Amino acid sequence: MRINFRFSDSNLNHAGAFVYAKGKIMIHLSLDYKTDDKCSTPGEYLHYHRTFQGRPTREFAKKVGISPVTLMLYENGTHPITYGTAVVLAEELGIDCKRLLDEYTSFVGYPCRELLRKMRNDLSLTQNQIAKEIGVSRRSYSQWEQGVAKPCRKRFENIVLALNKRNVNIYQYI
Repeated sequence: MRINFRFSDSNLNHAGAFVYAKGKIMIHLSLDYKTDDKCSTPGEYLHYHRTFQGRPTREFAKKVGISPVTLMLYENGTHPITYGTAVVLAEELGIDCKRLLDEYTSFVGYPCRELLRKMRNDLSLTQNQIAKEIGVSRRSYSQWEQGVAKPCRKRFENIVLALNKRNVNIYQYI
């Protein structure tokens, strides 16, 4: 018995093998060949997985409760994805939430008060000492540790620099 088959290599992120019988496709196998290895930003990762799953911008944005423009800003890297939104996007796409967050968003999304307290205690510093190194008042730093306020991006960068001077990598805490 002879089986007629054809291979296709499309630009739809898969290669396929088709088996025809009596003029109809009886079996269609597809093998994914594109990976997300080249995605270097949260926006690229989001765009890759949304398009790979064939989810149109407008429909997907509506499904997760954001505007299509906001989704495009996330995917273009123009606007950082907030922690809560990243969780919803990741759940909808079935992907790892951490890949949708930049370092700052990971830091403030995780209870940063706990991270700050742990880092300060690991370095055996007082609130006054670490606040001075970061360039903020002790009161501001204390509010961060209490969870009353969160550091802005600029202050986060100052925290990273202060820790780097002490040969501590903040990312081991995130």
